[in-house]
Amino acid sequence: MKVSYLAMTSYDGPAPPFHVWPVAPRYCNRKTAARSVRQTIALCQHVEKLGFDCVSVAEHHYAPYMMTPNPIVLAGAIAQATERVTIALLGPLVPLTNPVRLAEEVAMLDSLSGGRVMVLFLRGTPNEAHTYDTPLEQTRGMTQEGIELIMKAWTADQPFKWEGTHYRYSTVSVWPRPLQDPHPRVFGSGNSEESIAFAARRRLGIGFSFAPVEQVAKWIALYRNLAAEAGWQPGREHVLYRGIAHAAATDAQAESELLAHFASKAAESASLQQETMGGPPTAPLIDKPYFVGGPATLIERMRVLHDCGVGMVDLAASVGSYAQQTAALERLAAEVLPAVQRWN
Repeated sequence: MKVSYLAMTSYDGPAPPFHVWPVAPRYCNRKTAARSVRQTIALCQHVEKLGFDCVSVAEHHYAPYMMTPNPIVLAGAIAQATERVTIALLGPLVPLTNPVRLAEEVAMLDSLSGGRVMVLFLRGTPNEAHTYDTPLEQTRGMTQEGIELIMKAWTADQPFKWEGTHYRYSTVSVWPRPLQDPHPRVFGSGNSEESIAFAARRRLGIGFSFAPVEQVAKWIALYRNLAAEAGWQPGREHVLYRGIAHAAATDAQAESELLAHFASKAAESASLQQETMGGPPTAPLIDKPYFVGGPATLIERMRVLHDCGVGMVDLAASVGSYAQQTAALERLAAEVLPAVQRWN
């Protein structure tokens, strides 16, 4: 099993809580935000040295929990600060951007990184559609058509015209081409049966986030069945799972540190509440994360996912201070990675 570190780029200072969206810019101290970004890049360099397989970035807007409105900008910085790790875009929000521009930027990143890119194209949580006033009811169709357009742009040998339901371009001719031939590995969302069917029929990998293990097992079985109907057989390398993680010496210590982290964030934000239209939806495995515990517990929980067919876990290891995060990542590297990476 491969292990990825999610570069959260969280704001390392007092800010309104997760459910508040959008968050007013007045809460963003410029120097704190800049320090937070520098710390994220330093952690990416550190996890590469520790032996992690991947570093991932994601896209979110108007909020402090992940300050990456354009994950490709952060990925470009990580590409220059690292040499070996795969850079996983998990993922760009297709309905919020021009898909041709997205095809160009990912191709450029692939060249810049030496062919280390993989990408999971996403629709985004419902609140994200309000970022640029994208019609929410159109975002699924925009995502799926956008993925098809991007993949054609990466593989076409000649300029072409695109006339779709959501996108129309008189000329598409992407330069540079991706370094990987024909293109970086592409994943689709797996958090609904419709998106699973789309990924399976188009021979994409599949990604799950914060879902219960029992549900993941059912979704992977559906994905494999639909892929077989489409004439191909996905392997473990086509399946990834993201969850919040925190490692400590014992289960009790990990739980205690997690609760202290949540309490600290709640106290910081108590005086910063504001009116909101509603943030991203929560899930049980966000409030009570799956990858929290001592090394033996974490290995067993990863083994359960591996037995379901998951080939990569993407860990949002952002609990506590910068020093606490560093210590947790070092424990993961020393006591968990050697066991789970042998399953490859």
